[in-house]
Amino acid sequence: MNDDGSRAWSETFPVRLVDLDAHATLAVGALCDFLQEAAGNHAGALGVAVWHLQERHLTWVLSRLRLRIDRLPSAGERLEVRTWPTGAERLFALRDFEVLDAQGRRIAAAVSAWLIIDISARRPVRIQSVFDPPGIGEASRSMDAGTEKLPALEGADRESPVIVRLSDLDANTHANNARIAEWVVEGVGREAWERSLIRELDVDFMAEALHGDTIVSRSRALPGRECAHSLVRSGDGREIARARTMWMPR
Repeated sequence: MNDDGSRAWSETFPVRLVDLDAHATLAVGALCDFLQEAAGNHAGALGVAVWHLQERHLTWVLSRLRLRIDRLPSAGERLEVRTWPTGAERLFALRDFEVLDAQGRRIAAAVSAWLIIDISARRPVRIQSVFDPPGIGEASRSMDAGTEKLPALEGADRESPVIVRLSDLDANTHANNARIAEWVVEGVGREAWERSLIRELDVDFMAEALHGDTIVSRSRALPGRECAHSLVRSGDGREIARARTMWMPR
């Protein structure tokens, strides 16, 4: 529902058993699904959802996501996702998020940058040529985090291959952003994942991953419990995403 005219949107999601990881807490991919669902529904209310744009041979793609997690909830909890547009920057439409638990405590926040792509030309178009994004100079930010491009991964100490399945695809027929986030987390390896909790996830989505592609998730441990990541398509060596994560001991 709209929370502040058409500028803000609030939506409630139950945490289901299928949303949990092996630690019995909300999986990172499921959290990203909640964010995308709320963003998509708000775009629909604003008249610029994917299905609106496709009538004009355009579509939305998520380009950058900066996610901060204070707590991952358990099954049975109900989460409120609040999202609002925060204007435009160059070719990007900016959108922020907050995730609240049933007591109204903030357990996660995110900032994101989106592109509108001409489907035929496979190139971005100016946001203002499609609609006038609300929130310019008005909306507060959910957190202090920029969307500058992440640095390239220099060397890797771990690699994990994944194959893009039909169930990984979205309405644009390429791998869903939430699945890419899962592949980033996969790159740290089971041993590190079992002893750590993710607290930050920054992703730059750089190219499509299509059905049947083999994607190699590469990672390198950095000082300060951080990890640098790169997802590379093995067929042509194209980097489809780069990322940074931060973890804390369980």
